[in-house]
Amino acid sequence: MKTINRWVKTSIIYIFPVFALVLSLYAKETSRAARNALYLCLDVVIPSLFPFFVLSRLMVPYLSDLSCPAFLKRIAEKFFGLPYYTLITILIGYLSGYPTGAKLARDMLDEGLIDSRQASKMITVANNCSPLFIIGTIGAGLYKSVRIGFFLLLIHWIAGLLSAFIIGQCFGRGESQLQRVRLKKTESKPAGGFSLPQLFPSAIEYAAILCIKVSGYIVFFAVLSELLDLLGLFAFLGSIPGLFKAAASSNTGISAVISAFLRGVMEITSGSQAITRLADSGLTLKLALISFICGFAGFSVHTQVMGIMKGSGAKYRVFLTGKLLHGSFAGIITYATMSYAPLTISTSAVEEVQPIGLSLVRLITLGIIILSLVFAPHRPVKSQYKNR
Repeated sequence: MKTINRWVKTSIIYIFPVFALVLSLYAKETSRAARNALYLCLDVVIPSLFPFFVLSRLMVPYLSDLSCPAFLKRIAEKFFGLPYYTLITILIGYLSGYPTGAKLARDMLDEGLIDSRQASKMITVANNCSPLFIIGTIGAGLYKSVRIGFFLLLIHWIAGLLSAFIIGQCFGRGESQLQRVRLKKTESKPAGGFSLPQLFPSAIEYAAILCIKVSGYIVFFAVLSELLDLLGLFAFLGSIPGLFKAAASSNTGISAVISAFLRGVMEITSGSQAITRLADSGLTLKLALISFICGFAGFSVHTQVMGIMKGSGAKYRVFLTGKLLHGSFAGIITYATMSYAPLTISTSAVEEVQPIGLSLVRLITLGIIILSLVFAPHRPVKSQYKNR
C-alpha cells in the first residue's frame, strides 16, 4: 500500500506540468468552455441555488419542532430510514436541485438532528436534478418541448423514490441511532431557542460562499470535460466496442453514443447537449441516456456534494450507490416507456446559446454575491446541538 501511495504521489508531480502544457495548447477552447460554464453559473445556477441555501440555514434549526401526521413519520422512518423531520428537507431537495440536498444534510448534521450514517443517506435521497433544469434546459431548451421535460421529470422522481427505498433498506434504518440523536437533541436544546437576527446574516454569507464554491466545481469540470474531448479520450473509449467487431466501420454510431454518454457522466449539462446532437440515434435512446446522467448527476455534482460534506463522516460509497441506482432506474424506465408508448411530438435540433457578455441578470447576480460577502462578515452561528 505504501508503494502504491508513493507511486500515486510521484505521478501527480508529473501530471500537473503536463496538464498545464495541454491547457496552454488548447487555451482558446478551454477558455471558451470556462467562460460558458461561468455564464451558466451566473444565469442559472447561482440565482436558483442562492435562495435555497439561505432558506436551509434559516430552516434547519427549527426542524426539531416540526409536527406531522403519524403515517408520514412511519413513511420517513420505514421507507427512507430517516427521522420524520427530514421529510421537509427531502421535499426541498426534490424541488431545488443539486447540491441543495447536501447543504441541508450538512446543516442538519451540524445541528445534531442526524448522525453521519443518516447524512450519507440524506445526500442520496435529497439530492436530485431540479425541475428547472429538466423542464427548462432539457425539455424546452434542447428539444423545444415542455412535454418531454415533464415526462423526464416524472421518471426522474419515480426513479429517485425507488433508489431511496433501496438505500434506506440496504443501509439499515438505524432506529437506535435515531433514538440517541433525538435524546441528545432534546437534552441539549437551550431554553432561549434560536435568534433569527443572528442566523440571517450568517445564512446569507454562507450561501454566497457556497455558491462560489459550487461555481468553481462547475467551471473546473467544464474545462476538464472539454479538454478530455479535445484530446480524443471520449472518442477513444467510445471506439473500444468497435474493436471487437469484424465490421468496425459500422459501429461509428455506437462510438458517438458512448463518447457523448461519458461526457455526461463527467458533467450533465454538456453531456445532455452532446447526446441531443447525436444524429444516428433515435429519440428513445437519447432520452434514456439523458435520464441516466440526470439521475447519476455526474462527477461534477459528486465533488460538489462531497466537498460540502467534507469532514462530516458521510460515506461516498452510499452516495455513489444511490446515484447509480437512480440513474439506472431512470434510464430503464425511460427506455421501456418510450418503447411501448412512444411520445408523438416533433422536436427541433439543439441550438447552443452563445454568451453575449455581462447581461443584466449576470450583473445583478454578481452584485448580490459581493454585497453578501461585504455586509455580512459574520462567522457561522455555532451549532446549538453539537454533533459528537
